[in-house]
Amino acid sequence: MLVALSIFAAIAAMGVTLLRSSIDTQDAVQGRLKTMGGINRLRAVMANDLAQALPRPTRGPAGEGIPAFVGSSTGFAFVHGGAAALDGSPRPNIERVAYALAAGEWRRAVQPMLDGSPLGEGDRLVGEVGGVAVRYRDDTGNWAESWTSEPGDRLPRAVEVRLTRTGREPLTMLFLTAPARPAPPVAGVPAR
Repeated sequence: MLVALSIFAAIAAMGVTLLRSSIDTQDAVQGRLKTMGGINRLRAVMANDLAQALPRPTRGPAGEGIPAFVGSSTGFAFVHGGAAALDGSPRPNIERVAYALAAGEWRRAVQPMLDGSPLGEGDRLVGEVGGVAVRYRDDTGNWAESWTSEPGDRLPRAVEVRLTRTGREPLTMLFLTAPARPAPPVAGVPAR
């Protein structure tokens, strides 16, 4: 009887260990999937915004002109289309949006009105960001660490964002911007 009880206890201990290992693995997989889902949502939001970039300059709170796309090595702001009011209220279908590193977070801010208002505080997209490096690609394939859409309201062809996160591998994302619109035909000049 004692031998049978000790065999049963050994089998039960192995079963509990196996169950604990299975639960730990399931928790780790769930955490990883949650992180991957967050990164996928981040990429989708940024790709959607940049794919609808518009060469439309705006006005700041004091009436000063702001280029359609302005970028530095730590963030960028631009006008994009496709913005709709979630509550169904009337509003323009374009908005100015900015992405920047602020207080260790990669944030997305929206300007409440296209002209004459400052950008809001924005929403946190990624936390625990130790650094960011942004680059912009022009029509000739050259990369630069800053961008302004002047002269001519030109947009970068692509934007590369590299987020350095605390305790994780750096995250590098590459996005295409809206394709350049062809110039309108000039009377008397044959199309190419």
